Amino acid sequence: MYFFRYPLKTCLCFFLFLPNLYAQLEITFPTSRLVLQRDNDNRANVPVTGQCPTNATQIRAQLTIRQGGNPTGWVVLDNAPSNGVFQGTFTGVTGGWYNLEVKAYTGDTELASTNMDRVGVGEVFVTAGQSNSWGVNCYSGQANDDRVSIINYWTGQAGQFSENALPFAVSHADLSTGLNNTGMFPGAYLYLWGALGDRLVAQHNVPVMFYGASYPATNSKHWVRTANGEESWGSLSNNMPYRLLGATILHYLKRTGARAVLWHQGEGDNYYQSYNDYVNNIGTVIDKSRAQMGFGKLSWVVSRVSYIPATLGSEYTNHETDPNIIAAQNTLASQPNNWTGPATDGMIYPVYRKGDYFHLHFDSDDCPSLVDVWSQSLPPTYFENTQPSLPNRTILLTTGYVFPFTTSPGQQVQVPYFSRVPLRADNQYQVDILSETGCYLATLATGTANPLPVNLPGWANGRYRFRVKSTSPAITGEVSEPITINGSGNGLPSNLPPNVLSTTRNGNWNDVQVWSCGWIPSLNDTTELKHTVTIPSGFQAHTSQLRYADGSKLIYENGSLLRIGTN
Repeated sequence: MYFFRYPLKTCLCFFLFLPNLYAQLEITFPTSRLVLQRDNDNRANVPVTGQCPTNATQIRAQLTIRQGGNPTGWVVLDNAPSNGVFQGTFTGVTGGWYNLEVKAYTGDTELASTNMDRVGVGEVFVTAGQSNSWGVNCYSGQANDDRVSIINYWTGQAGQFSENALPFAVSHADLSTGLNNTGMFPGAYLYLWGALGDRLVAQHNVPVMFYGASYPATNSKHWVRTANGEESWGSLSNNMPYRLLGATILHYLKRTGARAVLWHQGEGDNYYQSYNDYVNNIGTVIDKSRAQMGFGKLSWVVSRVSYIPATLGSEYTNHETDPNIIAAQNTLASQPNNWTGPATDGMIYPVYRKGDYFHLHFDSDDCPSLVDVWSQSLPPTYFENTQPSLPNRTILLTTGYVFPFTTSPGQQVQVPYFSRVPLRADNQYQVDILSETGCYLATLATGTANPLPVNLPGWANGRYRFRVKSTSPAITGEVSEPITINGSGNGLPSNLPPNVLSTTRNGNWNDVQVWSCGWIPSLNDTTELKHTVTIPSGFQAHTSQLRYADGSKLIYENGSLLRIGTN
């Protein structure tokens, strides 16, 4: 038997090297098959974040071609990763289907490497509307091209999803999970959209991704009331149907960007809504979607649809189609950055809709024809003449809808969130309460649960939003939609934290409507004058710092005073 002896120094070095040799390198964003929206010059920025060895000093990465596009070559993605976390962005990546490779280094020594296949720069759509958008699965509607993606999510019921358990596994747009078990997150059948994706891929040679945000049996009143913040209307609850679209925007499209909402709805408004009603209702929904997106002017492709067979009610006798609804849809489609979608009122029984007893709904036999009319409605001129909505920053953490929309102080609510933050082991999430305009008021909860339980403070009285933050690394999330807290307090904490308050219009200093946070500045607050503001006679104003924008003006009336800082 032979024994080998090594110097103690050599053995220690060997074992000290082992953790670095096998250290983990993990990508947390993007994920395989995800598509990021390109601009009209066929380019997009591709953010990449993840975890790396704690002693890494540099992260390098490259995008290599699967189909289309241009390779990036190796670039320094992050030249100073922080304690096991890295973040960087490929800029100006050409539309295409890529593989991603990432390597971690300390000095010139490679510590770890990883890769991800199928990362796309291309076109992103969300479908929305009522039952003929929600659809039915059909074999002819699935994609053949590898570059068409969905998040395959199906509960069998409309609007059934939880914002504390959002999926991020992206799939090929096919029926591999079954004809009755395949859907597009957050709520729609795959239907015809995979095959439409094939047409678009062939036309543009870039990947395509679809989300599905439809709800059967809904009319424009359902959509506008919930877009305006009603929690329940009629038989619907949890802010349906709008929250299907709203949650898709907040948690997914804000990360990836989007080309358009593909809108097919109007049958439920036949006979019951006027031209003005429909224009106002859906116009409000469009405005809400654009406000939530927060960048660009989200395009809407508006179908012309109103058909209800007379067998469904006497009111539809001699009124199976409604010219007022069609005219309203044409008006909406002609508005800036919108587009005219397909007209399907002429696609009726006995040639179409044969599978439905009432001949209202399209069926699987109709999918090839529907793919044709949608493809014809998205010609190259559409992509040349509309602007996509592109993210202006990397978003890793988003805050979901909080229910109920109206509550009272002392109640407990659940705050859901969706995180792609590359977390360290010591991370905690925090929930901040903000004014409706987004000004910080207080931190209410800390933990790792999702959703995070929050007890509403006794001082709350008004409209508020929530924001989830991570602590390690420190990432501030996107804010929630507002809720109303009806209480008897003054609406603000006694130890109000400092904020930057900007003017929103001309007016008096002591008018809360003049200030962005919804309160009058104190000695803790920095103020930014962007308008003409008057300090009324005899009033003493306060601020920590005062900043002037070009064209702004501060007017003092008799006996008025502005105290700045401790002066």
